[in-house]
Amino acid sequence: MSPWRATPPKDDSGYFERLTTHLFSAGLNWKVVEGKKRAFYEAFARFSPAKVAKFGERDVKRLMGDTGIVRNEKKIRATIHNAAQFLDVQKEYGSFKEYLDRLGRDEAKLQTDITERFHHVGPSTARMFLWSVGFPLKPTKEEKEWMASHEM
Repeated sequence: MSPWRATPPKDDSGYFERLTTHLFSAGLNWKVVEGKKRAFYEAFARFSPAKVAKFGERDVKRLMGDTGIVRNEKKIRATIHNAAQFLDVQKEYGSFKEYLDRLGRDEAKLQTDITERFHHVGPSTARMFLWSVGFPLKPTKEEKEWMASHEM
């Protein structure tokens, strides 16, 4: 068994947390966001999609002043948009896990849907998110080389 295996979150807040964490990690060392995890948890209403979807301009301003998180306005606004998308997924599929299950095991189709549905989530971020929630991805050549050189 690969030491790089991830487990699915327990609920939709967990999926939203992982998507948000990967969104904010894009372009940064992942340790930056990991070190601010508690502050992100508090700043984004414990990753409740229902609460974050209601954030408005006052909340954006508050978050831009929060030194405990990565203060990137585009990423903050994308997170608010993505929370609303999570609510849409819940209405359509019942849960985020069911959404993933119903789209099937077609990596390309799922990555495309995620990058189109969620803001500030490109193909690499979508792929890392899917991996982090336990989606069975086939490692690319580059990923295999990286994993081989980073054995746990």
